[in-house]
Amino acid sequence: MESLTAKFTTAFRSERLIYRAIDMQDIPLVARMLWDPVNQGFGDPTLYTPLSGTVGSVMVQKGLEASLLAVLICLPNPQAQQDVAPGLPGNSLRAAQESAIPIGSLMLGKPTAPQTDHWRWTRMGLGVAEEHQGNGYGKEAVNWALDWAFEFAGMHRVELTTASYNDRAIAMYKSLGFKEEGRKRETIYMDRRWWDMVEFGILEGEWEALRGKKSGQSGGQRIFQGGF
Repeated sequence: MESLTAKFTTAFRSERLIYRAIDMQDIPLVARMLWDPVNQGFGDPTLYTPLSGTVGSVMVQKGLEASLLAVLICLPNPQAQQDVAPGLPGNSLRAAQESAIPIGSLMLGKPTAPQTDHWRWTRMGLGVAEEHQGNGYGKEAVNWALDWAFEFAGMHRVELTTASYNDRAIAMYKSLGFKEEGRKRETIYMDRRWWDMVEFGILEGEWEALRGKKSGQSGGQRIFQGGF
């Protein structure tokens, strides 16, 4: 029981970041972070047109409704009075979450149909505000989300998709253990060129090998790397 207590008190934080639920009042903030011109271009390969705050908020709301997990990626607030070191009692951790500074969002989607629930898979979506990119926060958050998906949600695979022009994201996913599983060749048109849609996935057994776990084993050390 003691090991579970320790796990629960650190479940929603990683080396430098804190994660909290996305509330209704956070939706406009998430929309602004995800649909600035740069994040929109790299994260959404559909027709590149300006998005209004209303449309962006509606898209975030739909994402929340279809999510197994939806969190704000946050930095601890240096002005907060609480000690935010790992291992705090639950109430102190909640206070740290509430004072944390949002810098991005991460969602894991629900399976699309009840008939495939037993497949135990989820699709990941990630966005980090442009001014906070280049510090390894996206990579740390994805690594944390993999731990959550396999340790708490019982997933067997986590998958994601990106455009082939998103070189930084592709390098990050590969460095975290994702495998390229396929390409839809020349299916995206952007900047007078045709690009591929690239599918990535990581299986529970591959994650276990990275974490040095045996099948079904809980606990273990998380791996944090810099980069994206």
